[in-house]
Amino acid sequence: MKQKSLVLMLLLCSVFSAFAQSVYPTNFTFLPERPENGSPVQLIYDAKGTPLAGKKNISAVVYQYKNYKWVGTDLAFTGAGDIWKANFKTPADCGLIALKFKSGDIVDNGHDQGYFLQLRDKERKGLMAPGGYAGWGLARSPKLNLDIPGYINFKGISDTASYYWLSQEIVFNPKAKGELVIPYSIALKGFMKEEATPKLMLAVRYLTRADATEDELLKARTITGMLLNDTKRKDSIETVLKTRFPKGSLARLAAHRNINASRELPAVLKASEQFLADFPITTNAQFDDDNRISYGVVYQNMILVATAVNKNDDYLKKYAPVLPYSVVGNMYYKSIEIPYSRKDRTPAELMPLADLLIKRYNDFKTNRPPEYMYMSPTEWAYEFDHSRAGHVFPVQIALLMAAGRNDEAMQFALLAQKYLQYNNATVNDQYAHLLQKKGDNKSLQAVLTKSLYLNQSTPEMLAMLKSSYVRTQGSEKGFDAYIESLKNPADRIAAQKKAASEMMDKPMPDWSMKDMNDKTVTSAQLRGKTVIMDFWATWCVPCKASFPGMKIAVEKYKNDKDVVFYFVDTEERTEDYKAEVKKYIKDNHYPFNVLFDNKAEGAKATGEVFDRIAKAFKISGIPQKLFVDKKGNLRFISIGYNGSATGLADDISMLVELTKSAN
Repeated sequence: MKQKSLVLMLLLCSVFSAFAQSVYPTNFTFLPERPENGSPVQLIYDAKGTPLAGKKNISAVVYQYKNYKWVGTDLAFTGAGDIWKANFKTPADCGLIALKFKSGDIVDNGHDQGYFLQLRDKERKGLMAPGGYAGWGLARSPKLNLDIPGYINFKGISDTASYYWLSQEIVFNPKAKGELVIPYSIALKGFMKEEATPKLMLAVRYLTRADATEDELLKARTITGMLLNDTKRKDSIETVLKTRFPKGSLARLAAHRNINASRELPAVLKASEQFLADFPITTNAQFDDDNRISYGVVYQNMILVATAVNKNDDYLKKYAPVLPYSVVGNMYYKSIEIPYSRKDRTPAELMPLADLLIKRYNDFKTNRPPEYMYMSPTEWAYEFDHSRAGHVFPVQIALLMAAGRNDEAMQFALLAQKYLQYNNATVNDQYAHLLQKKGDNKSLQAVLTKSLYLNQSTPEMLAMLKSSYVRTQGSEKGFDAYIESLKNPADRIAAQKKAASEMMDKPMPDWSMKDMNDKTVTSAQLRGKTVIMDFWATWCVPCKASFPGMKIAVEKYKNDKDVVFYFVDTEERTEDYKAEVKKYIKDNHYPFNVLFDNKAEGAKATGEVFDRIAKAFKISGIPQKLFVDKKGNLRFISIGYNGSATGLADDISMLVELTKSAN
C-alpha cells in the first residue's frame, strides 16, 4: 500500500508539473502575475504564430467558473500588431477563467489545450480561490460532463488527474464537498477501482448524516447504486428520503413514471396534469437529468395529446408561455410546420399559434436558459437565431406573408439570410417575393443572381429572372445560356466527378404497372430508353416538396424521345388514393407520367414493385429516384433533396446525361 501511495505521489507531482507548464502558454500572459478573485487583471495575448496572427479585430469569450458553474461573457481586446490587451474584473465568486480568442469565424483555443488562468483567493492569502482547482480539472475531464461544451476538443486527463484536482478543491474548500461529490466519486472509482470502496463509503456516511439535505441524500443514493452497486443500502437511503421528503424528488420521479403507465390518451393527459399540479417546478435539475425527468417533454406531450383528444388548441395556448426552451422548437415543428406543410390547417388558423411560440422563443433571447449559461451573450445570440434560421423562420415568413404582415416577414427574412447566406431556396424565394412587393428591383436582381449562383432557386425565381431578362433584352433568346452563365461551374464539376464515381451497373427487376389512364406500362416496353423512376406517395411531404424541381427536369427533356420520367405512386393504404393522386397532379399542373404500384396479395398497402426493387438494391423508404439505362440496368439511386428546385433539376439532368452516355 505504501508503494502505491509513493507511485500516486509521483504521478500527482507529474500532473502538477504539466499543469504549471500548460496553464500559462507563452503567448498568453497577465498582470498581476498572481491575480485574485474580485480584482482587476490585465490580459495580454500575442497572436504571433496563432490562427489569429495579423488579424485586425480580436475579441475573446471568457468562460468563468463561478460557484462551480461555467458562465460565459464577451471581452473586447485592443491592440497594435499582434499584441492585444484587455482589462477584466474577475468576479468575486470565480476561481478560474478560460479564454477563447477569435476574429470573425477564426478561433484560437490554444491548440485544443485551452487558455486558463487560476485565481488566488483574495480573502485567504496563499490559497487558490474556490473553484480554482475543480475548474482546472473539470475543464479537461469531458467524460465527467462538467467541462465547457465546445471549448476544446480534448480526449481528457486521466482519472488520477481528475481525482487529484477535485480532491485539492475539497481539501482547501470543504464547502465544495456536496457540490462535487459525484464527479469526485466517479473519478475516484475510475482511479482506484475496487480499492475506492472505503473512500466512497466515507462519502456516503457524510451524505447520510442526520442533518443531511435532500440533495445530499439523493447523491448518496446515486453513489450506492451507480458506484458501489449496493442495492440494500440504496433502498435504505430511499426509505429515508421518502420519510423525510414525502413530496420530494423521489415522489416526483414516481409521478413522472406514472404518466406513461397507461396507453389510453385521456389517462396520460390526466397524469400529466396531475404531475404539473403536484410538482410545478423542478427542485433538483441534476436529479431530473440523471433520471430522465423532462418537464419540457411533459408539457410537449400533454399539449399534443390534448390536441388529439379535445380537438382544440386550448392546451397549447395555456402552456406556450411557460414552455422550456428545450422543446419550443419541437413544438413549433409539430404544431405549426407539419400541419402547414401537409396543408392540414390554413395559415390563418396557424398564425396565432405560431405567434405564441415565437413570443415564447423571444423570452429566451435576452435570458439565456440555465443550460446555455456557459455561452457568452454573443455566442448565445448566434446559437439562438442560427438554430431557427433554416427551420422555424421559413414557415414563420410564409405565415406572415399569408397574413399580409410583410414588414414582419421581411425582418425574419433578413435575419435568416444573415445565417443562411442564400443557401436556402425557400427563404431566397420568400425574400425575392417580399422585395418584389416592395418594388426594390435592384435588391431583387441581386438576390435572384446570387441564389442562382449557389443553385438555390425556385421555378418562381426563374420566372422573375426571365421577366427581367426579357425586359432588358427584348426577347427570350439566349435566356437558357444566360442562366447557365450565372451558376458556379466549380460546383457542377465537383458534383459530376462525385456522381461518376458512384455509378453502378445492376439489372433492374422486371415490372408491370398501370398509369392514370389505366394503360399498362412494362419495363420491357422501355428498353432503348433512359428511364427515371421517382417513387412517391400522397402522404410523403419530402416527395412532394421535390416536385417543382422535378418539373423543371421533366420539361427540359420533354422533346427528348429517348428519356422518359415515371412518377410511381406507392405505399398507399386508402381506398380512393388514385383519385387523390389525379387531383393532386392536376391541381398543381405537373406534366408527370404517373404509374400506380400494385398491391401484393394479402398486403394492406400498395408497393409490390417498390418492395422488390428495395429488396434487390437494399434501399428503404421514399422518396427514391432510380436512373435506368437503355439496357434496363440501374445506374444511379438518388434520395437527396437539398430544398432547391434548380439544384435538384441540375442534379437530375446530370444523372440523366451520365446514364444516357453509360452505354
